Amino acid sequence: MIKNIFLLILFPRLLFASVQVYRYSNEIEPSKQYSVKVNGISNFVLDNPVPSSFVAFGMENEVSVEIESKRTVKWVDVRPLSAGIKPVIQNDKICFNITKPGNYSVEINGKLSHPLFIFANPKEAKPSKNDPNVLFFEAGKVHRPGIIHPESGQQIYIEGGAYVIGAISATGVENIKVSGHGIMDGSLNNRLSQKQTAAIFSVDNGDESAGQYQRFIEFIDSKNISIKGLILNNSTTWQVVPINCENVTISGLKLVSDNPSDDGIDIVRSRNVHVKDCFIRVKDDCVAIKAHLDYPEDVIVDNVKIEQCIFWNAAWGNALEIGFELHAAEVRNITFSDCDIIHVEAGAVFSIHNSDKATVKNVLYENIRVEDARHKFIDLGIFRSKFCTDGSSDETYLNENITHDIWDNELKVPEGKKALHSQYRGRIENITFKNIQLLEGNYPFSLFIGYDERHAIDGVTIENLKVYGEKITSLKSFKLHSEFAKNIRVK
Repeated sequence: MIKNIFLLILFPRLLFASVQVYRYSNEIEPSKQYSVKVNGISNFVLDNPVPSSFVAFGMENEVSVEIESKRTVKWVDVRPLSAGIKPVIQNDKICFNITKPGNYSVEINGKLSHPLFIFANPKEAKPSKNDPNVLFFEAGKVHRPGIIHPESGQQIYIEGGAYVIGAISATGVENIKVSGHGIMDGSLNNRLSQKQTAAIFSVDNGDESAGQYQRFIEFIDSKNISIKGLILNNSTTWQVVPINCENVTISGLKLVSDNPSDDGIDIVRSRNVHVKDCFIRVKDDCVAIKAHLDYPEDVIVDNVKIEQCIFWNAAWGNALEIGFELHAAEVRNITFSDCDIIHVEAGAVFSIHNSDKATVKNVLYENIRVEDARHKFIDLGIFRSKFCTDGSSDETYLNENITHDIWDNELKVPEGKKALHSQYRGRIENITFKNIQLLEGNYPFSLFIGYDERHAIDGVTIENLKVYGEKITSLKSFKLHSEFAKNIRVK
């Protein structure tokens, strides 16, 4: 009897110990759409302008999740499907278990409108607040630091439950860590008015240009950078942007936004970059690999690996993009592996848009699961665009010559000028798609379109591609249009 009483007393404590509940400021409004309990404990849910909602918590062992929605619930999908979660609906409550840390999208009644994102984090490792090299943002507060400029050897730590309105920017630094399970808000990172800038990004905070466009987290000409764990909320600009960096690790990030030019992770002229365990739901490109800005041609992109991530691309852009701005000599040795593409509402799942002089080569897409793709499947193109060396920013010229028929922001090549513009075109070589699955939804078409015989797509291998469980065994059963593309193999 005494033993049973002891277990009854101990069990709730064990339940609470297995869930880390984040404490937010009273300035943050709770969700009007959802309430969530984890192991019977209420967790704070936030609404986002997507519109969507999200909840974050820490866990060590298996947990039960109970969700109440303001909507009548008759059907629920929990994505990614590879997680194998089978929810149960009881009196408009959605119930299921999560066995390990991960990121999930809860979608109600077959609609994409206002999903709930669940960010189940591993246990949070906290640095010391007393460490002089740690910029520590505490839970339970809204912080307005402006633009944070870390110095070499420093760590920026945003604790679970902290809410930071600001951005991070550094040039020429090394050995930097950015971590924590807190939230950074990017609502004010776009072209701000002078009044907003004065209030948030003041001169005292190091931002000397009122109204400037500010990338969310950017490192320039830097090395040995780690960015881990944060929620990036409602960015209005490019979000995580290493520019000419080496040895960069980006892991466990959660990005939720739906704004113009809100690219998730833009890897620009960088080398030895590893992206892992991220959840990205954005309006523009989820991941984009680029090679532009004012650098010599030999400052290339090399050795990039993106794995075990979940992607949702909305109205613009593409899910896994290389392009458009590829001004370097080469973009090479890129791997996308073991990822779940839960939605691509427009654009392509896999895209290489080479609108400049680079040779893009040695790209591998493997073990990728596609759940919902509504426009294009694989899109490989070499063409002229407004972003390239022979492009234009003249509004009159663009109005007369730009087209969105095949690719967004493609520029027409004037009659009789194709040879002239060929000097600015590159190549696409040695591209492999291996163990790709299209699980549900539409079967989209694909494009392999080179520019001419010298600037062509050469060497595409499609190995073990399955559509609705059936293996594609020939190009005849692959919905493909090709021009200036050769050595295409289906295995």
